Amino acid sequence: MSVASAHKQEGGAAPRPAGGTPPGIFPGLEEVRAIPVLQTARLTLGPFSMGHFEAFAAFCETERSVFLGGPTADRRDAWDSCMIHLGQWQARGYGAFFATETATGRPAGRISIWHPITLDEPELSWVVFDGYEGKGIAAEGALAVRNWAAAQGMGPLMSLVAPENGASVRLAQRLGCREEGRHTYPSGAEVIRFRHSLGEAA
Repeated sequence: MSVASAHKQEGGAAPRPAGGTPPGIFPGLEEVRAIPVLQTARLTLGPFSMGHFEAFAAFCETERSVFLGGPTADRRDAWDSCMIHLGQWQARGYGAFFATETATGRPAGRISIWHPITLDEPELSWVVFDGYEGKGIAAEGALAVRNWAAAQGMGPLMSLVAPENGASVRLAQRLGCREEGRHTYPSGAEVIRFRHSLGEAA
């Protein structure tokens, strides 16, 4: 995916001292932050599994991934995207909740509070894996994650949606978002900036 492509270059890893973190990486950080687990009527939102990677990689091969930079069959690109979203928990204290259908244990999507250094504030984003589109899964997950963010004291989140992405535009409206303006990416692509409320809506 385009989000992950800038992370292709690899470098040598610093040696890990006994009982500590690698030198120069997250100074003072002594343990990995756990991803909270949220429960909704149909979903368990929380930690990543390899099943989520496989489902995301399959999603990336389809036309539905076009608004994330796809389609692509490059599994390394899909892997990098998952790892970037996971790593953000360490840097920011918030990040991606990987969605699992509770009744079946099947990976259903990813709802993320996405905040790369190229954005001035966090964005609430969503991806629904194949077989779960059109079932209200994204709305259910986004509402739960938005409420979690509010409980942590975060202000109203934004979502950036391509005007051509009709499904996500309708979801933002269903969630009670208001259109706030436009956002232009460094690539020149322009998207709609939606602003969420702190109260529930669906």
